[in-house]
Parts: sequence; C-alpha cells; structure tokens
Amino acid sequence: MEKKINVKAEKGKYLRINRKWSNGDLVNLNLPKKLSLRTWEKNHNSVSINYGPLTFSLKIKEDYINKPSDKSAIFDSKWQSDVDKENWPTYEIYPGSAWNYGLILEDDLNETFEIAEKQWPKDNFPFTNESSPIYIKARAKKIKSWKIGDTKLVGELMDSPVESNEKEEIIELVPMGGSRLRISSFPVIKN
Repeated sequence: MEKKINVKAEKGKYLRINRKWSNGDLVNLNLPKKLSLRTWEKNHNSVSINYGPLTFSLKIKEDYINKPSDKSAIFDSKWQSDVDKENWPTYEIYPGSAWNYGLILEDDLNETFEIAEKQWPKDNFPFTNESSPIYIKARAKKIKSWKIGDTKLVGELMDSPVESNEKEEIIELVPMGGSRLRISSFPVIKN
C-alpha cells in the first residue's frame, strides 16, 4: 500500500525525514522552478540568473590545450620523479567562443529569458554544457572593452549599467556546475 506524506520545507532550513526505510521507498523532491535575478552590489552591480535552485553561466566553447604541468604550473606543482606523465595529461582551457557579454534586462524576467529543455542524456550524466537537459536563452550584447587581461584571466567587471553599441544577440546560459569556464556574474547593458 502506497503511503504519501507531503512535507513542505522552510526556506533556509534543513528538513529531516526520520523513519524506518524499506527497499522500494521513494522520496520525491519538488523544488520551485522560478526565474530570479540576484544583484551583486559589491561586484559592480553585476547580476546572476537563477532558475529554481540552479545558477546559470554563459555557455562558452572550451578549447583544451595539452600543456605539461611541470612547464606551465606554479613553482611548487611538480611531479614525483618516477611518475609516468603520459598517464596524467594536463591541459589549459581557453575560451573558443565569445564570453564578454552583458545582459539586456526587462522588468519581467519572462520577457528577458526563455527556459528551454531538451531530452535527458542517455548516459544519465547531465553535468556538462552539452548534456544538460535545461538551458536558458537570454538577450545580450558584447562589451568590446571587456577583455582578457595580462594574466590570461577575464578582466575585472565594469560598473553596471554598461554602454554597448553592439548588436543584440541571443546567448545560451547553462547550469553553472557543468562548466569549466564560467561567466556567472554578468554586467547589465544600459537601456
């Protein structure tokens, strides 16, 4: 006999289910799926996009370049003398697509963003940019003055709102956890 118990958790609190479990017991966890925006005042008024419990990042093509870590890593990151480095390849990852976007926001987030879903991955592993079953289409413009700095890292954010004379584009945002290269805190384009 199936017994259903509905419990609602409070935001910011833990919920513990204390019971004797049996084979075949099932827990369904329903998390609210609502678009929300977080403004980071201390990070130049940049914004992050959330859908339910997920924070989203720009989908950036990742170019992997094989670089021996004893040549490229910091001074104390060396291999043991007897290690076969061929079995442990190391890579640097660079952006293979544009990353310097600011978001165009409207008061109604549903006018700004479109939630898109695709089929669950056959290998049951949704934690890459390509295999994620959910993504967000967003309106954005490139910010030409936002570049990679001398340290080969993304340059510091500028204060939002930002002027951009570039054409509007539709970009894809993917769950942050599946990306190795991430822009998750975006400048806002001036309307």
